[in-house]
Amino acid sequence: MSRNLYDIGPLVPLVEDGFVLLTPNNRLARRIKSEWDTVRAASGATVWEPAPVQPLESWLQKQWDNAVATGLVRPSLQINSAQALELWQQVIAQEEQASDRYHLLRPAAAAEVASQARETLLRWQVDTRARGVRQDFNLDEDCGTFLRWLDLFEQRLQASGQVTALDGIVQLLACAHALPRAKVALIEFDDIPPLYRAATAALAGELCEIGPAGQAGQRRVHCFADKRAELQAVAHWAATTSRGNPAASLGIVLGEMATDRPALEYLLRREFDCLGKNYTSLPVNFSTGIALDRAPVIRDALAALALAGPRTTVPAVATLLRSRFLHLPDACTPLANCFLRRLLDAGQEEIDTADLRHAAGEVRLGEDQGLLLGRYLLTVSAMRELRRPALPSQWIERFCEVLAVWGWPGSGPLDSLEYQQVQLWHRTLDEFRAYDAVCKPMDFARALQLLRTRCAGQISQPATADCKIQVLGPLEAAGLAFDELWLCTVQAGRWPAPARPNPFIPQGLQRRLQMPHATAQREWAFATGLFEQYTRGAPVLHASYCRLLDEVPELPSALLADFEPAEVPATAALSPAWLEPWQRRQLEYIDDDHAPPLQEDELAAIAGGSALLEDQSQCPFRAFARRRLRVEPLPDFSIALSAADRGSLLHEALNALWGGIGDHHGLLALSETAEVEAVAEAVRRALQVFPGARRRLLGPAYLRLEAQRLGRLLQEWLAVERQRGPFVVSERERNISLRLGQLQLRLRVDRIDELPDGSRVIIDYKSGLSRVQDWLGERPARPQLLLYAVAEPGVAAALAFAQLRPRDCKFVGLGRVEAAPGIGTDIAKLVQGRMAVTDWDSLNEGWRQNLERLAREFLAGDAAVDPLAPASCTWCGLQALCRIGSENGSIDEEASL
Repeated sequence: MSRNLYDIGPLVPLVEDGFVLLTPNNRLARRIKSEWDTVRAASGATVWEPAPVQPLESWLQKQWDNAVATGLVRPSLQINSAQALELWQQVIAQEEQASDRYHLLRPAAAAEVASQARETLLRWQVDTRARGVRQDFNLDEDCGTFLRWLDLFEQRLQASGQVTALDGIVQLLACAHALPRAKVALIEFDDIPPLYRAATAALAGELCEIGPAGQAGQRRVHCFADKRAELQAVAHWAATTSRGNPAASLGIVLGEMATDRPALEYLLRREFDCLGKNYTSLPVNFSTGIALDRAPVIRDALAALALAGPRTTVPAVATLLRSRFLHLPDACTPLANCFLRRLLDAGQEEIDTADLRHAAGEVRLGEDQGLLLGRYLLTVSAMRELRRPALPSQWIERFCEVLAVWGWPGSGPLDSLEYQQVQLWHRTLDEFRAYDAVCKPMDFARALQLLRTRCAGQISQPATADCKIQVLGPLEAAGLAFDELWLCTVQAGRWPAPARPNPFIPQGLQRRLQMPHATAQREWAFATGLFEQYTRGAPVLHASYCRLLDEVPELPSALLADFEPAEVPATAALSPAWLEPWQRRQLEYIDDDHAPPLQEDELAAIAGGSALLEDQSQCPFRAFARRRLRVEPLPDFSIALSAADRGSLLHEALNALWGGIGDHHGLLALSETAEVEAVAEAVRRALQVFPGARRRLLGPAYLRLEAQRLGRLLQEWLAVERQRGPFVVSERERNISLRLGQLQLRLRVDRIDELPDGSRVIIDYKSGLSRVQDWLGERPARPQLLLYAVAEPGVAAALAFAQLRPRDCKFVGLGRVEAAPGIGTDIAKLVQGRMAVTDWDSLNEGWRQNLERLAREFLAGDAAVDPLAPASCTWCGLQALCRIGSENGSIDEEASL
């Protein structure tokens, strides 16, 4: 037999005797109402009075309303917590501007803590006007600052005839003697603030308290290696217990709902086979949802509104272009991709909306020009009302007009959850009007920020049917009854929570009055009280802890000392209802390792140099995706210079430097001063080649630092070049064409040196680690220099990387002559085990054969996902396309959380 979430048996006599039932929260009140209706319906009644139950704060609010209606309390406008928080921010900003003693880094966070401090002081009946109390506050600088804020806040309330809900309870307590008395029963309260207790006692003609009625049952503790193993076990326990007894009521308590819910929800969906077509059938109720501003449909609405401001960010634009909630039919076209890539390549995170509008309207790719994004931005920019200050209620209509331009919430159908979130958005806009009571006319940016704040405070909770499995926070589970209850992650540092006294209330005052979170002793008493309610609320209480959290060893809570150790439950995570059909499936297997061979028309459009064969060598699929599918991952923007940027600067500087020096004799003839001047000129010319817009973004200070870094590196490199024998830099940045079978490649050689005997050395500049091993084997990792050698057979006497790394500058290469220190000539020894060659000529022939084979494989359509080494995937960026790591026909039992 299942257990109801609340046993209302002891409450029936109280209701029949005319008592009002008061609970600590809405969830318990709703549960009692539901059980009351169930019992009445089961008794055969067709009509009955609803249970007289409500949260304590709601009841006190109604008593204040009655006091106002009867003239006992002066009528006032009662502001809600969001309005009060906005008022706090205003008075803090006012006081900060008038004072030169401090500057707040996070004024919004300070306002929230200040609001909490005032609420605590009111709940604990502290009169901040008392002389002794004010002296305590002024002994601490932060507390004294808060006292000045508090005085301003209360002056603003008084001047505008406003009160908060707690002010109303204070007023109610003063006139409680003149109000009718009621019979009151307090249900499942563990800790009642003094103000609430005093007001309830003053208003109650008869008062009683109902605590946990159950008896302590089995208490078991489970130990897991980490959080993932714990949540897997909890999900499996919930599913197997529910299948064994579908009527059983089960509870899961998450101490960190915001971070642990997504992982647990995924695992529960996997256990109950609700990841696919049964997604909406999960038999689990979560007590909390997500903040409204994090819901994708609302997140994109806020992002679209932000584009009406003067500046935006490139990531925000990228998000909008991918949104299905805006009418942007050209957002997935090559033109849009080209536009976004240009924004990212600019390396600027923020962009003026006017510049964005111009770029979106002027972007061109072939015959296509202009995106709808630019047209929408132009329409919005013409709305003059957006540039005029207005009250929050007036901004609502303007926001809706902007969203209409964008076609929000899109032309496609919304699912049930999205529909509910849009409805909550409209209710939030209606509530936004209430800010008129505490705000003056404001500009667009302030109005949008206020709307964001309001959405962040709204919780989107999907409407679900009543379920037997409940996932709750620690406070929400208190007082409810379950057949079995599981407490997750009961760690020493979290149960009880560490003391967190409010920084704006003197700590001595907090300790003396035992305010919330003031001391470790109070936190222990509070946690012990919660555990007592859990124990009496479930015949079987499970608790679990992890040995490691975030790879840090953890201990179990001392609250688990009396729990009986239990075996770790099995975590066979896949549902038989899903697994059996999967095992019986009939699949058609398609070999996707080979693409169609290149035809002449496609071959003519293939553009590439050495990077094409490097891609084919590193991974055939990479070459196929980049060269034939034309797929490239979007670059990450960076304010600083990227490695590629620095490589380009290095090449430009070396090209300019050797254009002036010319040869080894010219290098040796340079005096120290002349060398410094030559290097400085080369660096200056390299930086001038860099795009002007990028130079302006980086700024002169950054460029000076980069010039110093590059100058030191060039001087270090010239010291290496001085150690060589005579040479002449005969060619720089030379273009070469090479045909391998039907594949035409265009190459550019960084530098070719000519030695006194007429032999030539081909040099490639590298700013990273370089190894000759990258030239060896059937799939050379870096074939660029090899292609140069094959392009002009018999010309190169040596190939060398010029490795320019701070404090590690050197030549790395192979050849028939030791053209520089670091260029090896013992070919047989240096390539042993990698290539079966004995001299330079046979090595060149081996390279030619390997490169021609790579070219043939590319032309034949070889597209296997076959990385040369794990490092090949590090900077590839195509993992989402190739699905590397996914095993064909297998199920991942260790799906990431």
